[in-house]
Amino acid sequence: MIKQKLEILVSTDVISKETQDYSLEVLEYLLNKEIIKESAEAEVFLTHLAMADARRVKNEAVASLDEFIISDIMMNPKYEKAKVIWSELEKINGNEFEESELDYFYLHIINILKED
Repeated sequence: MIKQKLEILVSTDVISKETQDYSLEVLEYLLNKEIIKESAEAEVFLTHLAMADARRVKNEAVASLDEFIISDIMMNPKYEKAKVIWSELEKINGNEFEESELDYFYLHIINILKED
């Protein structure tokens, strides 16, 4: 399903082909490292990642999460593992994202990790 969603985003010029490829590389990483068993587990994260990359290219910012949500993320027992996973994922394309995007990424990764 995520592959079709990304294809629609490319065909409507919401994201670039490069962003689609990056998102699919991230999906492959998550599957190969057995962080997820199937793509549906990471669909929300991958959609956000694609849109975040499109915002990065356009120099647009996402609204920051509320401080209490950021605090909850940082207090989550899976937070450190989420940061490690993200550090591996960001090596895939080497692009740097704004801190506000990282908070969303950590939140999504924590939610993925809760699934197991």
